[in-house]
Formats: sequence, C-alpha cells, structure tokens
Amino acid sequence: MTKRYITDQLHDFYQISLLYRGILHDEITEYQHIQVVQTDYFGRVLLLDGVIQLTEFDNAAYHEMIAHVPMLAHDNPAEILIVGGGDGGTLQQVLRHPGVEHVVVVELDKRVVEICSRFFPGFGNPFADPRVELVTEDAFPYLKRNKRKFDVILADTTDPISEADKLFSEEFYQLMVAALGPGGVITTQCEQMYFNTSLIKNMFDIAKKLVERPAYYHTLVPTYPGGGIGFLYLSDSPWQNGLGKPYPHGVKYINSAIHEAAFALPEFLKAALLGEQEDG
Repeated sequence: MTKRYITDQLHDFYQISLLYRGILHDEITEYQHIQVVQTDYFGRVLLLDGVIQLTEFDNAAYHEMIAHVPMLAHDNPAEILIVGGGDGGTLQQVLRHPGVEHVVVVELDKRVVEICSRFFPGFGNPFADPRVELVTEDAFPYLKRNKRKFDVILADTTDPISEADKLFSEEFYQLMVAALGPGGVITTQCEQMYFNTSLIKNMFDIAKKLVERPAYYHTLVPTYPGGGIGFLYLSDSPWQNGLGKPYPHGVKYINSAIHEAAFALPEFLKAALLGEQEDG
C-alpha cells in the first residue's frame, strides 16, 4: 500500500511531510485554502494554503507560550485582544486565567473558526464563552478605529505571506502599541530563528523604538519548519514579571524552567538582535 504524505513547503529550501490517513475537510474560502487531515501520529492537522498551522500532537507548545508568557507578565490581565487565532487554541489558554473579563478575537476568515470548532474539540469550544467577542474582519482597520485599551494583545498570525504580510509592518506594531493600557503587554508570532533571522531583527528593531523592554523568545514545535518558532515580546514591563507566578491548571508544555529558558538566545541570534556575543 502506497503511503500518503501531506507536504508543507513554506520555504523553497525546506519541506515537512506528515504521513496521513485521510482528508477530513478541504475548502477554498474567500481568503484561503483550509484543510484538516487525519494522521496516526500527530492527530488532526490544520493547514492554511498548504502550511501547517497546528496539530493535536504539539500545539500546546505554541499556544501556551504565546498566551501565558504575556498574561503572567501583566499584573491584572482583564481586557485581551487576539489578532488571528481563529482555531481557538490561544483563546482556550487565555480563558484559563480567572481575571479575564473580555476577549476580542479579530479573525479575518470566519470559516477557520467554524471548521476548527468542529474538528478540534480539544480546544473546548472557547468561542461559546460569554466573555468572548468574535470580530470577523481584517485586524488593520479594526485597530485603526479602535478606542479600547487592552491589557494584553496577542498577534497569533500566520506567516508573513499574502494578506498576513502587513501584520509584520511597523505601522501595525504602532497600532498595537497604541491600543495598550498601562503596563500592557504584546506578544506576536515572530518566525523561526534559523530561517528568518533578518525578519526577526527587523521586527526587533521596530519594537525597540516602541517599547522599553522588547525581547525575543522561542518554543519547540516539531511540525513547524526547523522544529520551532519564536515570539516577540513588547512591553515597558519586563517579561520576568511573570516568573514565579502559578500556571493555569492543565498546561502541558510551559513550566518555570521552560518559561525562563525560552528567552535564552543562541550566540548568532544574540549578535543579530543585540549586537552582543560572548567571548569564546
């Protein structure tokens, strides 16, 4: 029997292939191609335009790190904005913090929400929570007209291609910072340190102009290109404020050692972002 593989080739020099059993959903919407495939090892897998977004097997490493690091760094995160995040995984983690009063999720494609609510029940149907407000539109015009101040903003975006490219612009980062309340924290999906070093440096340079305490951190996700992905932390408050606080019940990846170690940078990235390199 011929084995079937779903292949993600985000980069022209690198590809990932996952053995799969069948395609559970395949739909081209107004905005993108959405697929859900069933695998034996990784469970169900979500792909957008052929790029792996999450798997049941390893999504906690991404969702917990993008959510809990900034949520714990804030003294009282009550008003939250999630840009993207239509799969519900980041939202599920945010709602585990008992002080959360209101979460706005700005997702361009409502079909992502509907499809993931059906095929990824492990996220617990977070959009049904009365604290959640789903806004289906482009995040750029939303933030341009927004008057609300948020304690934490999470940019849970796809990679900087096509429509998502503008979410990695200085203007968009300025809009997010302008929407922060006192002590506010932003965390953005910020790509893979080996494959996207120049992009990360560009975004870090933008962050340095906007906040006092920018930082880059990373997590291990074996089904993402290169086996991991990083985040940009933007705030006038240090990320270390989150250390020593209890993590929500039910986490599978983050703990105090992982939390702290995630901000340790390899020498090549430290040199690129900070102009520093330890004597060898």
